[in-house]
Amino acid sequence: MAQGSDNLAAWSHRVVYAAPVGILERARVEWFAAAFGLVVGTMMVFVPYEFGAAVFQLIYPYVRPLGSLFLVGSALMLASMLYPAWPGIVGWAGRALFLGAVAFYWWSASIVSLSRTGALLYPLLVTTLLLERMARFQGRGLLTVLISSVSLCFGTLMLLMPHGFLRFSFQGDGSGIRPLGAVFLVAGALLTVGLWRRRPGAARVALGGLSAAFLYMMGVLAAHASWMGMGVYGVLSLACVVLLGLRRVPVPAGVRWRLFRGMALASVLPILCVGAVTSYLAQRALEEELRGKARQAVAAETAWLEQTATLARSLLRAQSRDSGFVAAVRAGDRQRMRETVELLESEVALFDAAWLLDAAGETLVPSVRLNRITGNFAQRDYFQDALKGGDEVLLSRPFLTRANLPFVVFTVPVDAGNGARVVLVGGLSLQRLGLQPTLASRSYHVELFDRRDGTLLRETDRGDVLTRTPLLELLGEDALAAPQGMLEVFDETGRRLLVAHARVEGTPWTVVVTARLREAFAPVTRMGAWVVAIAVLAGAIALLLSQWVGRDVAQRLETLRDGFAALGTPAREQRVRAEGDDEVAQLASGFNDMAARIDRTQKELREAIAIRDQFLSMASHELRTPLTPLKATLDLLIRQLGSGQGMNPERQRETIARLNRQVDRLTRLIGDMLDVSRLQSGRFALTVAPMDLVGLAREVVERIQSTRPERQGLLSLEVPAGALVGRWDEQRLDQLLTNLVENALRYSPPGTPVVVRLREEDGQVRLDVEDRGIGIPEESVPQLFTPFFRARNATEHYAGGLGLGLAICREIVERHGGRIGAKSDGPGKGTCFTVWLPRAAVADAA
Repeated sequence: MAQGSDNLAAWSHRVVYAAPVGILERARVEWFAAAFGLVVGTMMVFVPYEFGAAVFQLIYPYVRPLGSLFLVGSALMLASMLYPAWPGIVGWAGRALFLGAVAFYWWSASIVSLSRTGALLYPLLVTTLLLERMARFQGRGLLTVLISSVSLCFGTLMLLMPHGFLRFSFQGDGSGIRPLGAVFLVAGALLTVGLWRRRPGAARVALGGLSAAFLYMMGVLAAHASWMGMGVYGVLSLACVVLLGLRRVPVPAGVRWRLFRGMALASVLPILCVGAVTSYLAQRALEEELRGKARQAVAAETAWLEQTATLARSLLRAQSRDSGFVAAVRAGDRQRMRETVELLESEVALFDAAWLLDAAGETLVPSVRLNRITGNFAQRDYFQDALKGGDEVLLSRPFLTRANLPFVVFTVPVDAGNGARVVLVGGLSLQRLGLQPTLASRSYHVELFDRRDGTLLRETDRGDVLTRTPLLELLGEDALAAPQGMLEVFDETGRRLLVAHARVEGTPWTVVVTARLREAFAPVTRMGAWVVAIAVLAGAIALLLSQWVGRDVAQRLETLRDGFAALGTPAREQRVRAEGDDEVAQLASGFNDMAARIDRTQKELREAIAIRDQFLSMASHELRTPLTPLKATLDLLIRQLGSGQGMNPERQRETIARLNRQVDRLTRLIGDMLDVSRLQSGRFALTVAPMDLVGLAREVVERIQSTRPERQGLLSLEVPAGALVGRWDEQRLDQLLTNLVENALRYSPPGTPVVVRLREEDGQVRLDVEDRGIGIPEESVPQLFTPFFRARNATEHYAGGLGLGLAICREIVERHGGRIGAKSDGPGKGTCFTVWLPRAAVADAA
């Protein structure tokens, strides 16, 4: 072994020392190692989620720390080479960190995963890097020895075992591997001979061929999105190009060299470091956001399914206990039973099919939607379970109906008398369930399966049902045994998946939401790519500018040297002074002001987004609230008209009155939103004219009392005996009074009075609306007239509304030149709203 090492050293010594061949003898492996570490470390830190292939699965949990080791070790090696005067511990620390990272990566991603190229390349890199530190090779380099060794090994293996290198072929069948191996073998042999025989021309020809071969390998790996291999062979190809193009090593001396190395470190490394921290923080934030959204998606899907199952059970249970239906079953009234089953299918809009089976499993009432298929269904599990399950509503396993449709059914037994039972069945179509829009984001994949046998009930991508859930093959049933949780797993293609799951209470169903981390982190990946590109561009520009700046600095230093030479002579006296100013402080102050403005702008933007989201949520809810009874009442009227059933006049008036109230509610909501739109666009104008405020107050109170008969005697009005005439906008003051009185009634318990007082005070008109309702917390009073704001106890005591009424009231009062305020002693102690109006509106004066 020792003799072999001596022979290798002697051969390397002869290659390097026999005849100087310029840069070929001085190119150090340490430069290549530093460049390789920077490239690979940058990829691992900035785009860790791209390392999801099977070969990287062992190192995936450690990608960021491993990339940090590569970056730090390479940066220390680079600093020790650029600054030889620094303590030697810097270089040794950098090499130790780099070698540790290479060893871990080599074992995990090459040896364990049986990667032939990695198993050869990294030991050769480590060996030549360590040999280069020996006294025999001090001041020399072994980069050409590394390149020739790698090319000879690659070429030999590609010719002998081409099928082990299929990933380096665009065709996929390995047809181009042997020609590539031949290029490596010939070029490696030519490079070795050129170095041995002192033929720089032959060595450069070989380097040209090797640069093309390594570039080809980089292109193939780029097509397969293999970032690590792409970085390795990209750096190898660049090294060959540099050795091919340069004829001598630049002399590291003088001011220009100092500027070059200073700007190289100062321009690239800080950007990479700050970018790495930013990327890490962005990745962590995005990961937390993904997890939060996955939890929300699972919760939303679970809640929807729980609601569907609960509603289905409630409907079947209620129908099975309906006295008329039970009487029809016992009497054998098929017409009544058929009407009940058809009602479940057509009117409820929940069940996709419904049918009735007798105690022997024979069809009593078939399903219209399933083409009235009849027969004996005693062999069905859901029928057998229903007869054994007491009076409970049971949920079946998924199955194919005789109409070849995937279904799950809810079953409940109905007492047919004399100890006999019939089974009422309500079915949900899995096809329709799969067509229901998912409540999760489009970037998430949602699956619903039955825990009893793992059968898929719902799948958002392909729409598969009644198959084995794919995630159970990846995770195993034990991983999804908990009621809820979140996991990370690799799929069959090596992509990392975030998996959130939860059980649907009251059912044997489990909801699973998955997100592909690679696609989810694509924006962060692009951001990281931009940061790296900016760092590289900044470094290139800095290195180019360093030459120009260095020339200018050298000329200035020569002038300064002449000035120092003339010091002390009688002919000339000269001093060198360092002067400063306050521009840096001004710049810092300007930046702080800008940062403060940006912070305020971001805060306002966040508040605006929160207000918008709150408004959309409340508006959708408030608009849906009157629409639901409207639709239900109209459906009832349509059914009655279609069936020829009449309606007595009193009932008809009540129905139309209910419809009218809901329309009025919609009108008020839309009016409030239009008023807010006018406020924001500056189109909220007043039309003033002489009017009597006392008469208007009486009219508003009477109108509200007529629409709220339950408040008769509880809404009182206290006004002067005479009229209170002024120039105001009658329509807007009507809106103001209505909003304040309706608001007081809305938040007052039944049976509590509301008082409206109107009087003249200090040349103005004062209006008080006082109630004994829920009151207002002290901290909520200052924000009470802010759009969309609702006090905490108002939200708990939900009574509808968008939180716009008081904001509109304030705008109406202020447009009249008045003011409005609210006073409350606290929750549960009532509220008094007070308005002061001048006799003539400000808008009139304008």
